[in-house]
Amino acid sequence: MTVRPKERRLSREIALQLLFQLEASQSTPEETALNYQKSFDPRKDAENSLGLTPESFESAWPLAFELFMGTAHSLEELDEAISQATDHWSLDRLAQVDRALIRLALYEMRFRADIPPKVSLNEVLEIAKNYGDADSTAFINGVLDRLLNESLKPS
Repeated sequence: MTVRPKERRLSREIALQLLFQLEASQSTPEETALNYQKSFDPRKDAENSLGLTPESFESAWPLAFELFMGTAHSLEELDEAISQATDHWSLDRLAQVDRALIRLALYEMRFRADIPPKVSLNEVLEIAKNYGDADSTAFINGVLDRLLNESLKPS
């Protein structure tokens, strides 16, 4: 099943929401995903579906789930890289949305060969415009650009 660009963006937004919920709860990634799916699947609860149609949710959910689970299960490695790229900033000082978006993009850059790194970077910057604050886009761009450039350096 091919996911169109619009559904890919929606998948990333759902993955962002899942990462946000995971951090706010004491749940496992699996429990977080199941609870989200129960709460926001328009086939189960049309009034609490964030305005999604059953078709758009059905199309976006598989990739959202993959991105979320991959990111959630790679947090230690991702956070180590982010910590090294954010001189003088501890992870807990980062805005929760910024932290989640950086984690998501970095996961895609490192572990998803089917998604070009520049696409991951551009997509999270677009999402940051809607979910972050006035400084989010520039901050996220700086961190991810640094991480991307570090990964491209010869060993």
